[in-house]
Amino acid sequence: MIFSMKKIHESSITHNIAAFICGLCLLLILLITATQALCYWIPGWWRNEYAKYDTPSNVRGEMSLDDAVHVTEDMLDYCIGRLDTLDDSMATIDGVKRPFFTDREKSHLADCRGLFLGAIKVRVIACLLLIAFVIYIYIHNGKEKTPVLLARGWLRSLGLVFVLAVIVAILCVIDFTWVFTVFHHIFFDNDLWILYPDKDNLINIMQEDVFSDAAMWIAGMWLSACAVLAAAAVMVLRRQKKTDVLLSE
Repeated sequence: MIFSMKKIHESSITHNIAAFICGLCLLLILLITATQALCYWIPGWWRNEYAKYDTPSNVRGEMSLDDAVHVTEDMLDYCIGRLDTLDDSMATIDGVKRPFFTDREKSHLADCRGLFLGAIKVRVIACLLLIAFVIYIYIHNGKEKTPVLLARGWLRSLGLVFVLAVIVAILCVIDFTWVFTVFHHIFFDNDLWILYPDKDNLINIMQEDVFSDAAMWIAGMWLSACAVLAAAAVMVLRRQKKTDVLLSE
């Protein structure tokens, strides 16, 4: 009997860990998807940001808003793999149509491309892990217990990541430039991301204010999706609690 109870306890721990991993996978999937949505799926977002901060006026030379948006769309298409090169990305500056990106900028964006495409692959892996663990939990716990385990796993993983997210958000409010710099040191193994306003126009159109707004939008979409799923998880747990009370009477 003691051996049997110990086995059940260990099995329960394993299933809860699996549910927690499911929650982490889902959080990662939502974060990557929110980033992709901001960059590619919201019509007019970049144009509105550039108009808001009068971005073309920061460029060395006179440049139109349309051209600023055009080279940004080329950059994003390149990073996601829709374009093979940025050599043909042109912009009219001071009345002269010429390539917009310098060699240093293109080298940095090649690193960004690897980061973007790597994130897409990570999302695929996270999806596969999520499906695998859900199936594992379902096989061992059945139709009724699986939603409860997944709900608990989601709330636990959300609690952990929420604490980390709050810490990052506070740091961003205190010193966004420092967070921005640390981010680049973590994800890039060279100094190509250090660009100079008097030489590289990429940094002149990708202003810190634009990056800050992008971070807030991504966080907003991610947190909104998390909140909806958290509400659903709470409902599942409350329903289960009512069921347990009824069965105990």
